[in-house]
Amino acid sequence: MKRSTIIILAAVLLLILGSGGIFVAYKGYKKYQAKQNQEFRFEGTMGKAAEGFQLDSFRRHMLADDVLENVIEEQKLIDLWQLKDLEAAKARIREKFSVRLENAEVKVSYQDKSKQTAHEILKLIVQRYYEKLKAAGKP
Repeated sequence: MKRSTIIILAAVLLLILGSGGIFVAYKGYKKYQAKQNQEFRFEGTMGKAAEGFQLDSFRRHMLADDVLENVIEEQKLIDLWQLKDLEAAKARIREKFSVRLENAEVKVSYQDKSKQTAHEILKLIVQRYYEKLKAAGKP
């Protein structure tokens, strides 16, 4: 085999290996990026829904301003999320909080990039809601 043929074959082999390496690196980067944007969701069941239950009204009561202000202050969410004011934090919680009716049971959930933060926020919202009901004299 001529020397020039060996050099060309080596160059082609290096080009193929280099392309494969770039492809593998790109796939790894995309997988890493997807993991960065992952959010954790925590769910809970609030019990059976009464007849005439209104989902929107229930959601408004759970996410009342006084409840959210308490949760935001207790968890220091404005600093954690690097927001400018209380209203921005309330809007973010309301956006990530959901209530749905499934098999006559009321389910609530909250999602966040931090697993611990998502769990704490959902837990505090539910606790404050029950405290509010207890203070109002409802079982």
